[in-house]
Amino acid sequence: MLAIVKEKRGPGFAIKDVKKPVIKEDEVLIKVVSVGICGTDIPILGGTRDVPFPMIPGHEFSGDIVEVGSNVKNFTIGDRVTAGLVIGCGNCKFCIDGKESLCDELIETGIHVDGAFAEYVSVPAKTVFKLSDSMTYDQGASIDPIASVYRTVKKANIGAKDVVVVYGPGPIGLYGVQTVKAQGAKTVINIGVKGDEKRLEIAKKTGADYTINASEENVVERIKEITDGEMVDILIDAAGHPSVIDPAIKILKKGGVYGITGIYHKPVEADFGKVVRSELTIFGTICYTRNEYKECIDLVETGKVVVEPLISHHFDLKDMDKAWEVIQKREAIKIILKP
Repeated sequence: MLAIVKEKRGPGFAIKDVKKPVIKEDEVLIKVVSVGICGTDIPILGGTRDVPFPMIPGHEFSGDIVEVGSNVKNFTIGDRVTAGLVIGCGNCKFCIDGKESLCDELIETGIHVDGAFAEYVSVPAKTVFKLSDSMTYDQGASIDPIASVYRTVKKANIGAKDVVVVYGPGPIGLYGVQTVKAQGAKTVINIGVKGDEKRLEIAKKTGADYTINASEENVVERIKEITDGEMVDILIDAAGHPSVIDPAIKILKKGGVYGITGIYHKPVEADFGKVVRSELTIFGTICYTRNEYKECIDLVETGKVVVEPLISHHFDLKDMDKAWEVIQKREAIKIILKP
């Protein structure tokens, strides 16, 4: 089968024929129809994040089951499915409590084991979810990024009176705008920087009441203007960039909540004096649970979250080089590969 393989450290990847996966008794084999390129895949392919070598990346996917293991009971050949990347051990305290993304022995498809940048992928049946006939494969391949930010949004306990800022208009941030809106927030504001103009336009079309270009406007002053000086109840950080922290803390009102989805790869500085004096709550989330993944399938199926405006490009899997070029030029929002 054709696959994208990360063979060694450093930048680059191979497009090559490899053996089709052989499934275990608790796994299913899926013929991949759609697979998205995630922000996590970019440093893997670019050589700045180490993974086991050789490895096939890719974890945002959907497709058709073509083989089921002997112990698999709830799936049959021909089922249209998507799968979460989180593979918990099932035995640790966190897995037992339904918090499998915190599993002591966490394995992630496409990061620790072979993923879906291939014609076929094998995954544990416990990570798989059926898609209704009304859902497209592209929608199924978009559930992972939706669920990643949905966990943060859900944990923030958004209410009907809340003014919520989503920092960052990448795919995670844009899905954050939609999931915040679906939670019933009073006002949703999306913040980006120079180069994000098209993404901010999509934010407006998919749920943002206001957008701010931080390269052209003073974020703190603009938030004061929008909120009549009352500032922000909840902030969802989907950027994971050090430049976000100072303005983010400044625009939160007393008792505000700062939820972090974007991953910070280096230590950062923050004004914890403001955190203490204003009794701010700061928390982070990683990945998602099975329940949250299923809830995001429902959000897409019912039209509360739309994926099509974010999908800027489609490429055949064999044309990964072309997709990579688009990524390097920062021309893409979300790329879907077709094996």
